[in-house]
Amino acid sequence: MNDRLQLLSALIALGSLAAMGLREGWTGMLALLPLPALALAMIWWRTNFIDPDENDPATAQAFLVEGTPGRVIRPHYHDHDQYQVIVSGDGVLGKHQLQVNAVHFSRRHTPYGPIVFGQGMGFLTLRAHQDAGAQYIDEPEKLAKLKSVDQRKPWQATELPKFDAATGSAALHTFEDIRDDEGLASFSMSVAPNAKALAPDPADSNGQYLIVVRGSLQYGGREYKALSVVFVKPQEGRFELVAGAGGLDVLVLHFPRAVAGAAVAPQAAKGAPGTRVWQCMLCAFVYDEAKGMPEEGIAPGTPWEEVPETWYCPDCSASKSDFQMAQVA
Repeated sequence: MNDRLQLLSALIALGSLAAMGLREGWTGMLALLPLPALALAMIWWRTNFIDPDENDPATAQAFLVEGTPGRVIRPHYHDHDQYQVIVSGDGVLGKHQLQVNAVHFSRRHTPYGPIVFGQGMGFLTLRAHQDAGAQYIDEPEKLAKLKSVDQRKPWQATELPKFDAATGSAALHTFEDIRDDEGLASFSMSVAPNAKALAPDPADSNGQYLIVVRGSLQYGGREYKALSVVFVKPQEGRFELVAGAGGLDVLVLHFPRAVAGAAVAPQAAKGAPGTRVWQCMLCAFVYDEAKGMPEEGIAPGTPWEEVPETWYCPDCSASKSDFQMAQVA
């Protein structure tokens, strides 16, 4: 395999507890507990797909995280942009229900969570640069670090792909929400059986991931079935997708080159109550007073000041009293 492309394949196979520790690349938390206690333990395990170069921080990093139902990852942030893709089972991120193939993007220094594992949930974490790991906002020093970041521009979005039947060799769908003017873009592609198609050009991005979620990809004389991961550098050109006999569904995820714009600064409240738009200074959640949040019992037209103090952020789980809101419209 040439060194301009990193491509690894792995199977999602949730075996017995005894077999978990034998899986190649497995790391996790499996305490030495008596059997009754072990049955109740929250267990997680990780499979590395693309290992970054320890001596070069500007290398890609991709791994699969799986866990038992009920496991909770506390609200946190990272120092680098990242995608997360749900590849099995279900769960909840903040107040958002997750399902297979859901794509979540979070800009660096954007808190999110908690992540609550449902039945059989597994998700890929994908980065264009290696990251030191989760920084939890319930730890005072990590929260202070987050608030001290200059020109921080938090933003996140979750979106489901669409895989349309290929009428020719391939069909391409462009995500509506996960995109910006700095190279961030997300696509889903379906390639007809035994057909060929070029993936979108990564030249305007900070790196591209291709995730095989159905069917198989033919490359270098081998067949890579779901779940397989490809990372393409911006200068490497368009990757040729060659589908196997069963066709191919693939997610195409582009990282942004840079964070656009300046950070939002808090402003004094303006405009008539019930018509303003507010943005969380911690995680960029937006509350539009005119729309309210009917799904949480907050009627359209409810001023921010009248949102109950028991309310908490659907994206990062901070309580109303824990963060500032900046009026943005």
